[in-house]
Amino acid sequence: MNTVVLGLQWGDEGKGKAIDYLAGRFDVVTRFQGGHNAGHTVYYQGRKVVLHVLPSGIFYPDCLAVIASGVVVQPLQLVEEIRNARELGLTLRNLALSENAPLILPFHQQLDVVFEDSRYQRIGTTRRGIGPAYEDVVGRRALFVGDLLRETVFRGKIAVLAEYYNRLFAAYGHPAMELEDDVRRYLEAGEFLRPHVTDTTRLLQESWRAKKKILFEGAQGSLLDIHLGTYPFVTSSNTTIAGVFSGTGLSPKAVDRVLGISKAYATRVGEGPFPTELKDDFGARLRTLGNEFGATTGRPRRVGWLDLVALRHAVQVNGVDDIFLTKLDVLDDLPEIRVAIAYEVDGERSERRDTFPCHAEALERVTPVYQALPGWQKKLGAIERARDLPKAVRAYLDFIEEFAGARIRYLGVGGERRQTIEIAD
Repeated sequence: MNTVVLGLQWGDEGKGKAIDYLAGRFDVVTRFQGGHNAGHTVYYQGRKVVLHVLPSGIFYPDCLAVIASGVVVQPLQLVEEIRNARELGLTLRNLALSENAPLILPFHQQLDVVFEDSRYQRIGTTRRGIGPAYEDVVGRRALFVGDLLRETVFRGKIAVLAEYYNRLFAAYGHPAMELEDDVRRYLEAGEFLRPHVTDTTRLLQESWRAKKKILFEGAQGSLLDIHLGTYPFVTSSNTTIAGVFSGTGLSPKAVDRVLGISKAYATRVGEGPFPTELKDDFGARLRTLGNEFGATTGRPRRVGWLDLVALRHAVQVNGVDDIFLTKLDVLDDLPEIRVAIAYEVDGERSERRDTFPCHAEALERVTPVYQALPGWQKKLGAIERARDLPKAVRAYLDFIEEFAGARIRYLGVGGERRQTIEIAD
C-alpha cells in the first residue's frame, strides 16, 4: 500500500526512525515539502545519521529516493549532505531531485535573520531561509533547481532578484549583498547535482502507474502546518496530508494509507503555545531522558505530557489510519503518566473543551485537564513482541487509541531500527 508518513505533533516525533523502519518495504520514498530545517535521525550500521533533505530511501539501493518539487533546496547544503552520505558507503545512484524544486538563495538566510529580529513577536525559526524561499514561490519570483543547469539563465534571474532584495536590505539598514562568489558556488553545486535532476512529477506518476509501492515522507509536524497549525508559530509549508499532492503532483488516489507519528509525550522547538509544557525540574529530567535536543539546530526542546486533544485534531485533519508511537521507553521509570484529555478556557471548562484551537491567541488561553494513568516501571528496550508488554503499557495504548480515534500499529522502544514492536491485527 502507498503510505504517507506524517508527524502528528510539533515535529521531532521520530519520523526518521519510523520511515527508516518502513522504507525497505517500498520501491519509492519521496520527500514532498519543507527544507533543510528538518532533521530525521536514523541509525545506519550502528552510526547515528541525521538527514536534512535526503529521503530515508537512500539507505536502500533498490529504492528510488525522490526529492519532489514541494521541497525547497539549498544546493550547497544538499551537496554536503550527499558527500557525507557517500562517506558512509552509499552511492546515491538511486537519488532523484526535482528540476522544479525552489531554491533557497543567498538572500534568504539573511532575510530570515532580518525578519526574525524585526518582528514584534519572535517565531523561533531555524534562520535557514526556508520561509523567505517559500515567500518567493508565492510571490512568483522564485528560482528553481533547473535554473542552476543553465548559467546564463541563472545569472540573469538572480541579478534581477538581487536588485529587489538589496533595496529591501537597505530599508532595514543592512548593506547590499555581493553575490559573485555565491553565484559561482551555486553553479558548481548545480553541476554536481546535474546527474540527479529530473522531472520527478513524471517519475512519480510513472511509478504509480507501474503499481510500485510509494512511501511519502513528511517533515516537521501537523501542528506546524501553515494553514492548520498554531499560527503564526508555524513553518512555511503544508505539513499535513494536503502537502503530499501539491508537493509531488500525484493524485489523492495514489494514497492508500496514512501513518501518523507521535511521541508517547510531547515536545516543541521554538516559540508558540504549548499547553502541556513542563517547565519544572521534572520537565528537565524528561528532556534528558529523551535526549530532546534538535537534530538540525541542537536547540533544547520544550517537553510536556502527551496532549490527546491536539493528537485527535491531527488524526482527524490527516485521516490517519494507524499511529507509530515513538519513545515509549522514555517513560519506563515513571510511576504515573499524565495525558491531557480536555482544555479549560479562561479558567472554565467550555462546551468545546475537546476542540483544538489552532491560532496561537486562542491556544494560549487554555489550561489542560489531565487524566493520570499508572506507569509500568519496567525497561521496554529489549521487548520484541507486543504480547510481552506490561499490562500498564497496554492500558496506556488503549486509552490513547480510544481518545485519538486511530489504532497504534507500531511502538518505538529505543533508537535502533530493531527496537520497534509491530502490533498485528
